[in-house]
Amino acid sequence: MKRHELKFVVILFLALTLFTFPVSAGSAERTFPSSVSSDEEFKVTVNVSDYGAAGQVLEKLPSGFTFVSSTLPKRAVTVNGSEVSFLLINEKSFSYTLKAPSTTGTYKIVGILRDINKAEFPVLPADCSITVSGSSSGSSGSSGGSGGGGGGGSAEPQSNVAAKELSRKSVTAGERVRFEFSQGVTCIRYVEFDAKKSLGKITTIVEMLKGQSKLVSGLPEGTIYKNVNIWVGSGGIANSNNIANAVVGFRVEKSWLEKCGADETSVSLWNYNNKAWSKLETTKVGEDSTYVFFESKTPGFGSFTIVVPDKSIKLEPEDQVDTTTPNTEKVETSNPATNENKPSGWGSIPGFESAVAVGVLGTVYYILRRK
Repeated sequence: MKRHELKFVVILFLALTLFTFPVSAGSAERTFPSSVSSDEEFKVTVNVSDYGAAGQVLEKLPSGFTFVSSTLPKRAVTVNGSEVSFLLINEKSFSYTLKAPSTTGTYKIVGILRDINKAEFPVLPADCSITVSGSSSGSSGSSGGSGGGGGGGSAEPQSNVAAKELSRKSVTAGERVRFEFSQGVTCIRYVEFDAKKSLGKITTIVEMLKGQSKLVSGLPEGTIYKNVNIWVGSGGIANSNNIANAVVGFRVEKSWLEKCGADETSVSLWNYNNKAWSKLETTKVGEDSTYVFFESKTPGFGSFTIVVPDKSIKLEPEDQVDTTTPNTEKVETSNPATNENKPSGWGSIPGFESAVAVGVLGTVYYILRRK
């Protein structure tokens, strides 16, 4: 690195160390194939938001996986053994390519998003698994086939599918059948129903979409968390003649609920049927440090959306800089962890740290990324 480049890197370090920045509620979500072949190269996509003027994604790769390349410039990427660091300025999404090991098995990728305030957020799903097999499996977390023999089928254009997971079970008359989606690449956790008839071994497919399903004419009123499709078997076998008491288990990020100002009791799952949306009976069934878990009764399957009612309080635009005197009490209530040991002095001048630091970061970022 040249002397003048090193100088700007030092300035960047000082900017990150000495200045404080508006509190953020960063989020990152990772999508990639749920299954690949040995020695196969595949793409991982990370969608990020609300990390402030600059951020960093740190990914810890499973043993045997090799980093190949990234859509970010080379100088924004640092590889240190199994850990890969990605420098972010204004990016909303980026992807990188990995090569799978020759050894088969199930592996996990974990990572964090570090925002401008050095607060850390997990890259979701937190439990992100990938299976390496000896031959191509034909299904993936972000795209791929629907599976063969007794499998379900999707009418959704695959260009609109962000992540996909399959579960295969034998359906026997008189039994309660549960399809679990343990890889966690979508927001759907399980599908469950009573079998009236024996249907043999069938496949249930869950698709988490990039936007509104192409199979629906519109969306219910409210703030949308995720749009999903659930396909059980093929040929419409999941009907009232064959199954009963169907439920869908799903999860919603707590950080998203807080950002929307929504109460967990307002979350509902909606089902699209007969060219109309219907609100399903939805109940909270648990929670952990990251998610709230829900279960909804459903008369059938197909297209779904997770919704909370719109609030009168609108969210601030992501890139808006607040030049008024900050409301310290409000900030500490919304995210007290990021306000600990907040320095005084320059940091108390409204807008000063943002204006100066963003300029410095922009300059450094340009130098580091130029060829």
